[in-house]
Amino acid sequence: MENEYDLSINKYKEVEYIPVECPPTSEIMANICQLEQEIGKEMDELEKPLNL
Repeated sequence: MENEYDLSINKYKEVEYIPVECPPTSEIMANICQLEQEIGKEMDELEKPLNL
């Protein structure tokens, strides 16, 4: 290539990084466990009329 064009957007536009704060892993896992329990209860309620 004789012109060596650079079409990378990063060369022409400044990238702004915004830090994201997440809850601790233990809190996320506790929420997932709670949701799984709620899903299990709802599944049991749905299965009752079907006699499963």
